[in-house]
Amino acid sequence: MILPEHAANRLLAEAGIPVIPLIVVDSPEAAKKEARGFGRPVALKFSSAKFPHKSEISGVYVNLAEDGEIEAAFIKLDGLRRRLDAEAKIIIEPMARAGAELFIGYQLHAQFGSVLSIGLGGIFLELTEDVAFRLLPAKECDFREMLAEVRSWPKLRAGFRNLPPADETHVLDLMRRVADFALSHPDLRELDLNPVVAGSDGTCVIDAMILLAP
Repeated sequence: MILPEHAANRLLAEAGIPVIPLIVVDSPEAAKKEARGFGRPVALKFSSAKFPHKSEISGVYVNLAEDGEIEAAFIKLDGLRRRLDAEAKIIIEPMARAGAELFIGYQLHAQFGSVLSIGLGGIFLELTEDVAFRLLPAKECDFREMLAEVRSWPKLRAGFRNLPPADETHVLDLMRRVADFALSHPDLRELDLNPVVAGSDGTCVIDAMILLAP
């Protein structure tokens, strides 16, 4: 069973994992009201258990600053809901701050058991396959070795181009929290956090996919 993004976000937040704040909205007016509360720009997303890869169905609208843009995006997402999944929700969230984009994942592997992964995230995850793996439970030295094995990490830690440096202490803390979350949920089969934005003052999970045992 795949959790829709708004449910995955809530479960992770309850576990003390830093996630971007989001709100389910049921009308263009509600979306515009929440956008004023967040501060603009904002993102509107299609949150559905049936379609976890939202970009493949044009289910994500970002950098929305004007009321007209927010209303138009809501109407398009509501059209998707009518056509694809009547149980889907439309969510609004602030745009993420600038930072390095990482991927943190977990899989209950049939052969190896509990496996944690970390790597370069965002749109480059599948392109570069710059990912490191460890079996869980793991020690502090394992988390540090994982980061050292990510080829792009030295540049991200130093601050690549116009991005702020990614603080290693905060990334390691998030890895520990994700590992603890995974091991404390025996029904968890897969977890994808992508992107995780890492900066000099912390980390934040922007998008999450959680697969639970049926």
